[in-house]
Amino acid sequence: MTLNERILGGLVLAAAGDAIGAATETRSTALIEERFGGPVRDFIDAPEDTFARGAKAGTVTDDFSLAWCTAMAIAERGGVIDKACAKDALVRWHGLGDYFERYAGPTTRAAVMAMLGTPMEAPLSFLACDNSKASNGGAMKIEAVGYVNPGDWDRAVEDAITICLPTHPYDIALSGACAVAAACAEAVREEADLFSIVKAGAYGAQKGYEKGGRVGARLAGPSVERRIWIAAELGMRAPDIGTAMRDISDIIGTGLAAAEAVPTAFGLLVAGRGDPVEATLAGVNIGSDTDTVATIVGSIAGAHSGIGALPEHYLEVIDRVNGYDLRGLADRLAEVVAER
Repeated sequence: MTLNERILGGLVLAAAGDAIGAATETRSTALIEERFGGPVRDFIDAPEDTFARGAKAGTVTDDFSLAWCTAMAIAERGGVIDKACAKDALVRWHGLGDYFERYAGPTTRAAVMAMLGTPMEAPLSFLACDNSKASNGGAMKIEAVGYVNPGDWDRAVEDAITICLPTHPYDIALSGACAVAAACAEAVREEADLFSIVKAGAYGAQKGYEKGGRVGARLAGPSVERRIWIAAELGMRAPDIGTAMRDISDIIGTGLAAAEAVPTAFGLLVAGRGDPVEATLAGVNIGSDTDTVATIVGSIAGAHSGIGALPEHYLEVIDRVNGYDLRGLADRLAEVVAER
């Protein structure tokens, strides 16, 4: 399997997880099944009681649109990942229609507006630790950083911190982002397996937390690294993916916190037993921040399995509805690796 095929698999499954999960977000698994008559397993219009209300089937949300902007910035700059690259990605995202107004959180909004020359005071800036900022916002957009650093966990960590510092300069948030970046760097390696990917994720979480505490603010919250191992064990021990979903949701959580969404994604990756689509759809149906969990699972599982393991209509729908050329983007990212 070529690197292009692996990168394309990661991009497509991350986007599909986001778009499918947009319809289920905020509900619990039980409420999802009540509302839709069972698990949601394909693209549908987002109901009016979701953040993506009114979005047509196949439309991505902030999760993958930010990931796409980040990947485009990396590709267009020839793989140079620096402050300018991080800024390019955020300014591009600000210009994508109503994504910014609909989805931008307060920290991201303040950072982007400052870049555009309209500074605004960050909310709750008087707090010693605003622990709500230990979010998954960096983890959901960071996969391309891993794809262009195949097998190099340390460089993926450094580049993830560079990309995420403008909006998520907090140790726990950076820990989550670095976990996903390192896991994606491992997933595109030909010899990777589920254990090596989880190991890479835990390593990235540890290094991201350590380095994040030096370059950003320290917050109070659970360990992303330790929860990755717990979630992976829950996924491994569960007799089926439904049991894994219940156990991981009850014990780890599936909310906006990096220490919930990121470890849960690794647990579902393991519970999927190598089936990238089932692992990602488990994220769609696990409840709470479903689109983000599914995006993260898809970004790792899709890269490990490659585009050939995914339903053929995923790429066509995502490209057509969102105006993307994901195959072209995957080829450009692979070229970045070849030219380094």
